[in-house]
Amino acid sequence: MTDSLRGKMMKIKFIHSQVVMLIVLLNLGRASATDLTASAGIINGTPPVIYNDKNEPGKVSFHRKNVVVDDDDELDISDSIELLWKVMDAEGDQEATLPTVEWVCTDVNNKQHVLASGVDHYDILPDDKGCTIGVNITPTTTTGVPRANNTLSIKDISNYDVEDNIPSGPVNPHAMNIISYIVAPLNHEAAYYVTADKKLQTAFAGAQIQLETDNEADQLEWTTSNSAIAEVSDSGLVTIHAKGPFKITARHNEIKTSIIFNPQKFFVFSEKTKMNWYDAKAWCENQGYRLPVNDDLSSAQGKREVPSGALWQEWGSSLDDVTHAGTVYWSSEEAIADEDAYYYMYTATGRITSNTSDKTEGVACIMP
Repeated sequence: MTDSLRGKMMKIKFIHSQVVMLIVLLNLGRASATDLTASAGIINGTPPVIYNDKNEPGKVSFHRKNVVVDDDDELDISDSIELLWKVMDAEGDQEATLPTVEWVCTDVNNKQHVLASGVDHYDILPDDKGCTIGVNITPTTTTGVPRANNTLSIKDISNYDVEDNIPSGPVNPHAMNIISYIVAPLNHEAAYYVTADKKLQTAFAGAQIQLETDNEADQLEWTTSNSAIAEVSDSGLVTIHAKGPFKITARHNEIKTSIIFNPQKFFVFSEKTKMNWYDAKAWCENQGYRLPVNDDLSSAQGKREVPSGALWQEWGSSLDDVTHAGTVYWSSEEAIADEDAYYYMYTATGRITSNTSDKTEGVACIMP
């Protein structure tokens, strides 16, 4: 091989090695760039992690100051609540979580508003009565990438940690109202919502209503003025037994509220026996009762209304839940004199039509 040829080959090898080195450097540059930010080449680290006072990750701690918790304790005005946490990441970046803190109220209508922000404690105020208190907090640092982790949202601090000294929420409302009730609550088709200012005018043994207040249901104690007339369950479900006025009271510690019912038309049903019209009339009158007129039974097919004074309007198809014979109730009103026909009402729909008096049908009487 001549010296000239040997020199050319060495030059080619040198150039090839330079190209290979350049490719390697470019690839290394690409690999390193995945660990750098686009703006300044800052190395990406781990997101900041929040810890509670037990060093449990992803959690915070709450503490109510200077109190002793007992079985009947609850959040109240002037309680001071501390929020405790620490934030760490692998790079030791400086923490900046406090400005992200929000103390939030969820009211009895499930609407939220911010009570305070940027503070690690909150003193409960009179305007917070009835609030379920929550906290939003985002682990954050001033340096490093990323500088924030996911927000930790706690809707109810009183149910967050069973081992802390935060008592049951919401904040003691110091006021209470019975705002509504549901007629026939256990019958989904017949259930009917009524505001508390509208009172039932009809009733019967076994009729039920569910009372509702503007307080947490599981914190109330319910009582009745006369359990022989109407009893009430721990959840505010009222079952009527007999005719007469009754008062149902809901109590929450030192506060209470009541509602009074006194239905004037109390119905009694023939549970097992259908009767012709004359026997039905006699069965009622022999007990000192009377057969109802049409308007006592129903004022319009399928229409619900409270107060009404008509049995079907107030109780709807829940009448079929009551033990009674037949599918209709006789009325005392005559429909066609020449045919000796009288009106009756269908319990399922409130429709009123007629039949001859010799037919056997269901019977409802009204007590005086």
